[in-house]
Amino acid sequence: MLAMQYMVRLPQDFDDTQIHQHVASRSQLFDGCPGLRHKFYLYDSEERVYAPFYIWENAQFAQEFLLNNLFNGVTATFGRPRVRSWQVVAFDYGPARENPTYMCSAVDKVSSAHPVGALMEKEKADHQSLLKTPGLYAHMVLLDPDRWEKGLYSLWQSREQAVPVKADCVSDYEVLESYRQMRGAA
Repeated sequence: MLAMQYMVRLPQDFDDTQIHQHVASRSQLFDGCPGLRHKFYLYDSEERVYAPFYIWENAQFAQEFLLNNLFNGVTATFGRPRVRSWQVVAFDYGPARENPTYMCSAVDKVSSAHPVGALMEKEKADHQSLLKTPGLYAHMVLLDPDRWEKGLYSLWQSREQAVPVKADCVSDYEVLESYRQMRGAA
């Protein structure tokens, strides 16, 4: 699997109502999108950042999305954003069954002092322990081998239930809408 995210700083005249309308009008276009396993519409109202997060079956499906009219709709509305991608090392659901309302991402450099495989095994063990936490909807361990960064992304039913994280870069988002195992997806 491949995780992908882009971030758009919204124009000053783009208010919260407009981002909700944007998500409502665009979300239905993804029904049956080939290879899309999950999509989370993320928003940081304080920073005015819209940051959709995708989980694709593989890199080919992600590439096809970037080259088609769905992504062209993003560039027509917001300009062409930089798109980040990560290898999915682990992805599992927690005990929460209701759709998440909060996502926290924590990104850290991978130290060259330790083997990457050993670090990922430790992160997978921590991942398994976290999966029992009440309020956790899903958690994933990601690896960017271009920048040698690890990402720990957690989706929660509420911000209050989230386990605090420490990392070089921590981002918090409101989940405006989410889709899981979409119809027609591989």
